[in-house]
Parts: sequence; C-alpha cells; structure tokens
Amino acid sequence: MSALPRHSTPDVDLRQLAGDHAEWRRQVIFQCCKWDPQVGDTDTVADHACILSRETAAYLSDLAERLTAESLALEDALERRPDLYAGLGLDRRLRGALAATPPADAKAVRVMRFDFHPAEGGWALSEVNSDVPGGFAEASMLPVLAAQRVSGAYPQGDVATAFAAALRGKLSPGARIALVHATAYSDDRQVMQFLAGRFGQAGFQCLFLAPDHLQWSDGHAVSIAEGQAGPVDAVVRFFPAEWLPALPQASGWRRYFDARVLMCNPPRAVLSQSKRLPLVWSEIGVDMPAWSSVLPETRDPREAPWRSDDGWVLKPAMGRVGEGVAWRGALPAREWRRIARSATAFPGHWTAQRRFQSRPLESARGPRHLCIGVFTIDGRASGFYGRLSARTIIEKHAQDIPVLVAP
Repeated sequence: MSALPRHSTPDVDLRQLAGDHAEWRRQVIFQCCKWDPQVGDTDTVADHACILSRETAAYLSDLAERLTAESLALEDALERRPDLYAGLGLDRRLRGALAATPPADAKAVRVMRFDFHPAEGGWALSEVNSDVPGGFAEASMLPVLAAQRVSGAYPQGDVATAFAAALRGKLSPGARIALVHATAYSDDRQVMQFLAGRFGQAGFQCLFLAPDHLQWSDGHAVSIAEGQAGPVDAVVRFFPAEWLPALPQASGWRRYFDARVLMCNPPRAVLSQSKRLPLVWSEIGVDMPAWSSVLPETRDPREAPWRSDDGWVLKPAMGRVGEGVAWRGALPAREWRRIARSATAFPGHWTAQRRFQSRPLESARGPRHLCIGVFTIDGRASGFYGRLSARTIIEKHAQDIPVLVAP
C-alpha cells in the first residue's frame, strides 16, 4: 500500500433531524428492524444526524481498508502460532478448535467494523469487530431515511447491499444461506431479519437457524430445522465464536471450524477480535503502521498502573458494546471494585489501554460523545455506523445515529 494518509483532524458535526421524533422512531422500528429502541429509560434512537466532511469520510474509509489488510495478515500469521492463543484470552476448547482448523478458505466473505472516536489530536481507534459485527440496518437503511430530514448531506455506502453483492459473487442464484444466531434474543433476530430482506432481494433463500440446527458431514452443512430442512450453501454467523464451546458437544460446534461451505465470518476471525491482540504483535513479525497510528498503547493489566491512574482503561479481552470498559472514577464504586477484582484475579482475560480524551461535539441536547464505525467487506470500505452518548463510554445505552456525508 501507499504511505499512510495524513492524520486527519475530525471534521464532523451533529445536526438535528427535522420533523416529529415519534414518527422518526416508528420509521426506524419498522423499516430498520429496530424492534426495541429502548434500554431501560433510555431512548436509543438519536434525533440528530452525524455529518462527516468528504475529506473525513475518505480518510476513515482509507484507514479502515488499511486496518483490514493488516488484520487479515495478523490472522494469517497467528494461524501458524497456536502457542500465542492463550495470550489472546481465548478459552481452552476454543484454542484447541482453532489449532486444528485448516488454512483459511478463499471462499469466505469477511466483514469487519472498525470503531473510531473524535479525540483530542485526531481520530482514535477503540476496537475492531471482526467476528460478528452488528449495525447493518444502521449503516444501510438509517442514513437513507435520515437524508430525507437533513438538507445538504447524503448517505455514502450501503453495507447490507455490499454484503449481498459479495455473497452473490461467490454463490449461485437461489443458494440457501443459514443465518445462524441466538434465536431466543430479539436483538439478534432483528439483525438477521434485516439482512434476510436484502439477501432475498439478491435472490437467496434465507434460513433462520440456531447454531445447533446444523448437522455436518465432511465439512458440508445440512439444516435440520423444521420447515427449513435441507442442504446449506453458506453460513452467515451472528453467534460469537467464543460462545461456540458453550454448546453441548453433541451439537457438533467444532464443525464450524473445518467447514467447507462459504462462511461469514469464519471462526478464525476471533483471533483479531481479541483486545489482547496488540500484546502478541512483537512475536508475529507483521508490520502494522495503520494499527499503530490510531490504537492507544495497550498492555497486560499486570504491567499498567490502572489502580491509581485514571489515564488507563480496563477492557475485557472479548468484550463487545462497551461492556466491562472502565477506569478509576468512571463508574460507581461498587461496579469499579467488581471489575478491578476480575482484572486482578484473571488478568489474562483483560487488557489495560491508555485512555484517549474523547472530544465532545455540540448538539441541541448538550455535549455528546461520538463513535463512528466503518464497515469493510472483503477489504473494501462499505459504509458508516454511528453511536452517540452523553457519557464518554459508548455502551448499550448509547443512541444509534445516522451518518451522512456533506457534498
């Protein structure tokens, strides 16, 4: 690749959406499959849009593509180093399944989401969701709806359409795609329901399956779900790889690791999902200029002064949606003590990361902190996902905000 682009100064604004907010929420619920846009007493649908300048959108897209290339190179190198898996905080059974996994299948479709934050001094990267990223409706349909309520800004990219196109390039018309997820949870089902709509428009048959609804023979999958039985041509997994070992042995969960059907994402994606990945960089021998330019310093909790210095953040190695992220003084004392005890007792399942100073943006409701997720599909930037919060931590109470680009 060419040299890294200049470290971009965030050029982003928050603009209030025109029209009635209740009507906006109804649109989001029914057209974006956001069936429960509420966490406790918090409305998780923002009444603002995020507007990126063209230069900022181009910078983040280019950076996400570079980060994807480096992440895939890291995974390739790690496949040859199973001795490093324990250092990533992976379960013993998961390590065993990964170590026995054959080389990566070229037919796989890779979908990643890199989460960036406006910070003092430029953009900071908090994590990559490389195993089971969410936010497809928010990065596809939500900007289209928002553009009708904001003048002078437009959607850029459509992640779900790009996802369907990537599958269409590797599957025959009419192929049967297993949408594997935790079927008891509406939060997961709504993601699969939205994707099924787009995949159906592309000519695919979609099956809504739990992970144990598949039986395997010589790497090929067959659905045993009532009304959906039969061969499967591809598996789109929205069930985290580290959850697979929790299934009964009789479920055949290990077969996901040596599957011969097209996978998205293949289980090896969990290698780059771990927040402890930077701790093994020096032993892999892969250059990571993009990662190093935007990821804050990361250490093992035993090697960072997080107990006395609120400039260090604790993160669970396999955490998602901001769960478990904490630093001294950021949480109620009881919650902080619980996290601190866990990081002390099980340091191999945590990381300590130097805290960047999130730069709040002004909105009609006061200062807000922003996270911009950039999706890549098979290495190409495909769209933007936004979350907004009154707190510096972007977690489950944060609001979904459409991301648009100025002309």
